Amino acid sequence: MENNKERILGSIPRGWNFFGNFEEDVSGRIIIVWDPTVTMCIYHATAQSVTCGATILSENITLTVTFVYGFNQVEERRALWDSLVELQDTSPVASHPWSVIGDFNQMLRTNHHSNHLFSRVDEAGMDDANLGLQDAQLFEAQTKGPPYTWRNMQDDNPISTKIDHAFINQAWSSAFPDSYAEFLDPSQSDHAPCLLRMPSIRRRVVKPFKFFHHVIDHPEYAETVADNWKCDDIVGTDQFKLVRLLKKLKRPLRSLNKRHFSGISQRVKGQKEKVDALQRALLTSPDNATAAEEHVERNKLNTLFKAEEKFYRQRSRVRWADVGDRDSRFNGASVLCGLL
Repeated sequence: MENNKERILGSIPRGWNFFGNFEEDVSGRIIIVWDPTVTMCIYHATAQSVTCGATILSENITLTVTFVYGFNQVEERRALWDSLVELQDTSPVASHPWSVIGDFNQMLRTNHHSNHLFSRVDEAGMDDANLGLQDAQLFEAQTKGPPYTWRNMQDDNPISTKIDHAFINQAWSSAFPDSYAEFLDPSQSDHAPCLLRMPSIRRRVVKPFKFFHHVIDHPEYAETVADNWKCDDIVGTDQFKLVRLLKKLKRPLRSLNKRHFSGISQRVKGQKEKVDALQRALLTSPDNATAAEEHVERNKLNTLFKAEEKFYRQRSRVRWADVGDRDSRFNGASVLCGLL
């Protein structure tokens, strides 16, 4: 078995990383190899599965994948289903994109056998598998490719079955709605290899999160932070909880900034035109209602002025002196110089 490990290590591309579940099974039934540009963390390993977290920095995505190689016997595979349910019930993976992929050595339905129309198909293990997947809140990913994934390699009695699968949870489906599992031609193997494809990742440009200082001044900021700073549903160390809480804040803070400050200079221009019109009205024919409206709109304009100034200060990376006035032209020039 040690020779097998050395053989595998020798075939890994130089600089790539490697993990095998040799401690759980001396033969190392599951081997994971990954590009060093991907950050991989092994969460949990058994003789039949390895669960890991993968972060692809270039695409700004984080996901969880469980790689599976199920035992041949129904009784032995029950531990696999139990471990998936345990991951769902007791770990954070359930609330994040999670896929489970591999050779399960198990059909889920009778039509997963090429002879299902002509002879009785052995249904052993199907109930265990389907109930386990249901309890783990996993369902089959969309698939492309042949209907079966394994063949017995016999010329006189060829049989094909679907015992390799790709399952996902709801969080995965929501994050990658166009993802699908593609089963490829087996070539020299008796199994069809599987690729999980996520086309939208290559089409979209995900901007890294940036905290804008002007958001702090908005009256909804404190409430937004308080509503999302709750760790009752997060299991792990204090450091892990802190990281998850900060990640939870990204979306609501992005939303707050987008609702009230996106296109800040255009907002300032539009709000100033509104205030100018009200002030002209007050200088022409003043009345209480217009005066009250002008007061409210002028406060909104001042808030936008401050937000615009903070935005350009942050963008230009200039340490400003407290000069008491705003010079958008200089701010804009500073931003331009910083980008050149």
